[in-house]
Amino acid sequence: MPFDPTKPADGSPNSAAEMRGQLTALNDRIVALEAALANTAQNPNLGTFNIALSDPPTRPEVQAILDVLNALINQITRV
Repeated sequence: MPFDPTKPADGSPNSAAEMRGQLTALNDRIVALEAALANTAQNPNLGTFNIALSDPPTRPEVQAILDVLNALINQITRV
């Protein structure tokens, strides 16, 4: 039974079977979304960031940090 946001209707008698079907359908959707996200959440191109910073940091060191930060932002905001 697919999820139906119109059920249960206002004022309708309680039906355990109907509610169980709705909850099962929602669970199935959640599991499917989790599986889809698990396949897209890993990016082998984005690893840990290791850099030795001088004190104060140089322009290239700061640029390297910005490059990694921008790559991370691009990965987590992609649609």
